[in-house]
Amino acid sequence: MISRFMMVSAALVLSGCMLTSPALPVVTKNGALDRCWELYQDLDQTVADHGVTPSRPERITGFPYLRMTRFLASYSQQDLSNEALQSWLKRLMDADQAARSVELASLEKSEKGWLSTRYGTDLTRLLEDCAHRLVAIGLARPERLALLREQAVAASEYRLLNQVFGLYPLLSLPVRFGVNRYQKRVHAVFAQSLEMLPVQGQIRRFQMPPRDVYDASDGMAYDALGIPLPTTRQLEALFAMHAPVWEIDVVDNYDLPGRPVWQTNNQPSVDYSTGLVYYYPSYTRWQGQALLQLNYLIWFSERPSTNIVDIFSGALDGLLWRVTLDTAGNVMIYDSIHACGCYHYFFPTASLVLRAEAAELPEPPLLPQSAPSLTIGQRLIIRIASGSHYIQKLYADMPSGRTLHGRSYQELYFTPTRNKGHRSLFRPDGLIEGSARLERWLLWPMGVPSAGAMRERGHHATAFIGRRHFDDAALLESLFKPVSGPVY
Repeated sequence: MISRFMMVSAALVLSGCMLTSPALPVVTKNGALDRCWELYQDLDQTVADHGVTPSRPERITGFPYLRMTRFLASYSQQDLSNEALQSWLKRLMDADQAARSVELASLEKSEKGWLSTRYGTDLTRLLEDCAHRLVAIGLARPERLALLREQAVAASEYRLLNQVFGLYPLLSLPVRFGVNRYQKRVHAVFAQSLEMLPVQGQIRRFQMPPRDVYDASDGMAYDALGIPLPTTRQLEALFAMHAPVWEIDVVDNYDLPGRPVWQTNNQPSVDYSTGLVYYYPSYTRWQGQALLQLNYLIWFSERPSTNIVDIFSGALDGLLWRVTLDTAGNVMIYDSIHACGCYHYFFPTASLVLRAEAAELPEPPLLPQSAPSLTIGQRLIIRIASGSHYIQKLYADMPSGRTLHGRSYQELYFTPTRNKGHRSLFRPDGLIEGSARLERWLLWPMGVPSAGAMRERGHHATAFIGRRHFDDAALLESLFKPVSGPVY
């Protein structure tokens, strides 16, 4: 089931840090527009003091009515036709509108009432109207467009100062050795047959409920940038159609997927009484095309310690599975990370091959297995280890298992607390409080802030040697190429 937040989630990611905006440029003496600037300033300050805002999509300095993802930022330096430019601006605007809806929903009645008294009761409509007015001004003023293109650059998740003071060129050598050793262990696990994989507890399956198969003949609209515009119904069907079955070696409750909650000691945990999977759409770019991606995220209460000092253990553990579809709606590649950005695995279909230059990188991408082919009625099965929650094998089989209910990623900004309230799962910097790992003290020279800690989408640095971002629009094309001819 797609939750009531589905439309907001789709707009937030498909459209596309500081919370309080910097001083805003005066672009007109128009009274209505001056009121718009005041609204953005007042709302940002109120949310900073009393509310919640997503840290991604990212704000654009001087443009409080626009936000960007890495995907949208990839168009900022591209020559665009007038129609394509308008589509780009609309997606930036929609990204902000979706984030504003989270902000408004997070405010108490008293705080929202103060804003309504000053600006009117329909704040959502007013924000939308202000955004359209300000975008129209930007289109008419080349200097504003030039400034926007200059500012629309996504921030890196790597900290250069850490690398400088951490003697990165020297300390990256033992890290590179450790990464190489880890990748060899992963390949050894995947080389085993399914029957030979070690089982510590009981193998249990979890799946989203089946539904009618999506009919590709329904067609999908595209905007002037060539980006797909799936309807809510199409997204629902695609998420259901491509949802994997999670096959987990369950030893204890820490292996049961569920809903993140805040405990009274301000520590994150998971309520596993109801199995949940969170999901959201995203985009990537491939050979001049924009491709739709389907993201599925499950949460475990912890990664338990395996010895007295386990630098990888800690509260909360998330596993994210991504499906990239070609323009025909077929799977092109699967990939996965943990919610720390760690353990990035790629599972390409037979249509792709790793680029030779990618294989020679200091930290080459990890391809433990090719994607299995599915026949009618089959689903992809993801075998997951107990405790570490590492993926161990992919295979095709008929679906079965306990039901996982689908929830929009947006609900994580309203994570329940023990006093029946709610707060965001994420800090303003995108990290999840209480999920830090000891490994951060060893890996901080690599530039990744609090390595091992769980974090919000858009904050996933996926390589320790070199730089890679999970949501980089050019990631897949930089690592893979078609076996023969274009893959659309």
